[in-house]
Amino acid sequence: MHEPSTTLERHAPRVLRTPAARQLSSSFVTIDITVPGTSSSVGRRALHTALGTDLRLYVMTIDKRHERITFRVEVMSRSVDDVIAALTGGLERATIGRVRATAIKRLQDA
Repeated sequence: MHEPSTTLERHAPRVLRTPAARQLSSSFVTIDITVPGTSSSVGRRALHTALGTDLRLYVMTIDKRHERITFRVEVMSRSVDDVIAALTGGLERATIGRVRATAIKRLQDA
C-alpha cells in the first residue's frame, strides 16, 4: 500500500561570507547665532564655552549700528537638541537663526 520513499538530500552551495561592514552615522549641525556686541572675540569665547572646542565658527555679519554679530557655527557628532540646549544654557541673549542637521553615514569594516 504505502511504498517507502527516498529523500533526496540537497546541499546548499557554500558561500564565502566576508565580514559585514557596519554603517556608522554621525550628525553635523549648522546653526546661525546672533550675539550682542561688536567684538567677534567675545562672541567666539562664549560659543566655545557653551559648545566646547569641537566646532567651527565663521563670522557672517558684524552690525555695528545695532551692536550684534552673527556667526555660523558647525558642530560634529551632536544632535540639534544637544546644540540648542547648550546654547540656551550658556548664552543669555543669543538669537538662534537657521538650523540645519545633516546625517553623515560611512561604512566601517567590522
